[in-house]
Amino acid sequence: MVPSLEDSQLPQFPQCLSWIMNHQLRDGSWGLSDLPYIKDRLSHTLACVIALRMWNAGIKNVEMGLRFIRENIGKIASEDQHNPIGFEIIFTAMLEEAKGLGLKLPYDSSPIEQMLSKRDEILKSIEIDQMNDYDQSLIFIVEGIWRIVDWDKVLRHQNDDGSLVHSPSATACALMHTRKSSCLMYLNSMLETLESGVPSVYPINVFTALSMVDRLESLGIVRHFKCEIKQVLDDVYRCWTENKIIEGISSTSDIINSSVCFRILRWNGYDVSPDVFVSFLQDGRFLPSVEKRVQAVTAMLNLYKSSQMMFPGERILEEAKSFSRNYLAKNEANIAMVDQNLFHKDLDKEVEYALAVPWLASLERLEHRRYIENNAFDDIWVGKTSYKIPCISSDCFLTLAKNDFNICQAAQQKDLQELEKWCVDSKFGDLHFARQKLVYCYFSVASTLFSPEMSAARIVWTKNAVLTTVIDDFYDVGGSTEELQYFLEAVKRWDPAGINSFSDSVKILFSALYNTVNDIAQNACAFQGRDVNIHLREIWYRLVLSMMKEAEWAKTGYIPSMQEYLENGKQSIALEPIVLIALYFVGPKLSEQTIRHHEYSSLMELVNICGRLLNDIQSYKREAKEGKLNYATLFMKEYPVTTAENAAERIRQTIYESTQKILRNLLQPSVLPRDCKKLYWNMVRILQLFYLKTDGFTSPTEMQEHINKVIFDPVL
Repeated sequence: MVPSLEDSQLPQFPQCLSWIMNHQLRDGSWGLSDLPYIKDRLSHTLACVIALRMWNAGIKNVEMGLRFIRENIGKIASEDQHNPIGFEIIFTAMLEEAKGLGLKLPYDSSPIEQMLSKRDEILKSIEIDQMNDYDQSLIFIVEGIWRIVDWDKVLRHQNDDGSLVHSPSATACALMHTRKSSCLMYLNSMLETLESGVPSVYPINVFTALSMVDRLESLGIVRHFKCEIKQVLDDVYRCWTENKIIEGISSTSDIINSSVCFRILRWNGYDVSPDVFVSFLQDGRFLPSVEKRVQAVTAMLNLYKSSQMMFPGERILEEAKSFSRNYLAKNEANIAMVDQNLFHKDLDKEVEYALAVPWLASLERLEHRRYIENNAFDDIWVGKTSYKIPCISSDCFLTLAKNDFNICQAAQQKDLQELEKWCVDSKFGDLHFARQKLVYCYFSVASTLFSPEMSAARIVWTKNAVLTTVIDDFYDVGGSTEELQYFLEAVKRWDPAGINSFSDSVKILFSALYNTVNDIAQNACAFQGRDVNIHLREIWYRLVLSMMKEAEWAKTGYIPSMQEYLENGKQSIALEPIVLIALYFVGPKLSEQTIRHHEYSSLMELVNICGRLLNDIQSYKREAKEGKLNYATLFMKEYPVTTAENAAERIRQTIYESTQKILRNLLQPSVLPRDCKKLYWNMVRILQLFYLKTDGFTSPTEMQEHINKVIFDPVL
């Protein structure tokens, strides 16, 4: 619609007219044929018809377009139909433009009159004449209010690239009425880049890049694109550090993109501050206008996800988490009514899942499968109009994700066969007191460390998890006091020659432990290039010593203090042999200096605290009846006025704070390689899932559906 700056009788962008005539749909409309939003199609169509009539081009195209508008104009007043951003303002302005061009439309019809009346109410409430400066949301829809704006005030919002808030249509309107060459430079740059169609904001490089990375992460195939993703995120981070992160992001959706960007950058180890959300705060609280945006649910969902990347002391994210969760919970039943502006598949299910399953308890492989099966990705971006984002919708990624999932699953089933043979050879079936939890133990690692090349790490993790389970059962219910002491002494001596006189249970357990640890040490030597046998034995001895202490407490009736109980319980929760030994098999070489570094032990201590307390919260009622020690019951004993609910809340806060510290360590550079730190983090997430509702590890059914999805049921 823009006249040439050199000759007002000619169009400034004749190539756009050709594109319009070549892209009309069979029904006479323009827009995306697979988008079920009639108001969006009407907006596209009316804009195209006006452009063609203005330059006396495409007579047949115009007639077909007008027929489509006349047939569907009655739907513009429907509250059930999706509203593009600023629809009441922009569409009515185009109707007035069409009327001035003599285009035959039912201007006196009830739907149009209703819309004009609603437009007048909106403009009256804005009181634009009283504004010293315009809000960016008004600049974004300036093509709908160009007759009543002060263009000097509008141009205060012009960006360095010449655009008005990165909106092509708003910038084109400014070019028509101000004839500023900087606006023309922006529009020409855009048309040189885009081969088809124009989005409601440009550039979209940041949005497209983040959407692609988000999709690859969600599908579980990032390891195939590590170099490409690093290059993309380096570019995005550069925009972030240069304060250009909202380049290509409209003023109505910046909280969505800021949230997505913050989450993805932080998760990938980039140093980003939550101060990006300060502009949405007033007096430390999120502005009410945030939840009144046209994409409010989408915005709140992304803000909620980002808030869970919280480090200790980040109050902005604490407020973001509370604010967004409360909003989502309040509007869970009315999502379709309060968020209509993004073509998001199953948004209601996404919100339901986010509220029901904390991010911490949502294991990677379960997340991947959920995304693969739902395929809930949006390649259509709906702002003022709809636009199909290139690349994101490619089915090849989904096909790759399905094939990759099944390939990983086949490798995992092969692991299980090897582990089942190991269990038989170890004679664990002869231990009547021992829980047979091989599949549960394997699931705990396969759900996070799933690629075929991680087979050795998965097998080592599982073997140690099975051993900790049966030895824990031995110290809990299976062995006599003498047997427990004999086993402890055998582990300390680490010599199989002296076990012949012991009971069958002790012989089975020690032989299995001795042979397995020695085999693991030999394999670890191949990975690490050094002997780690002594370190492995130290880990196991610490565990058995802590189990022996608990057994002595139970026998003598000794009641330790909370602190004494927790110090021992951090060992007896039996996570160290699982995590610390598996570290040798995830890739990086770990020197003796590294494993003696305080970070190595402090991270493990935080994981142990989470494990012990999560276990005790879920088991304290049962263990209280059985007369067993538990941190929750000890807490109430030391603080008699505390209720069980208050004690549980205090314990959850300790878990929460420990988890935040682990996350911060994971995502910031430190002595331990990230691949190793990820193992600590994986254990925390596994514990969160196992103890989300009950003691999921002990329950024979609680985890079964998850196990089947990860290990046994192929993706079709």
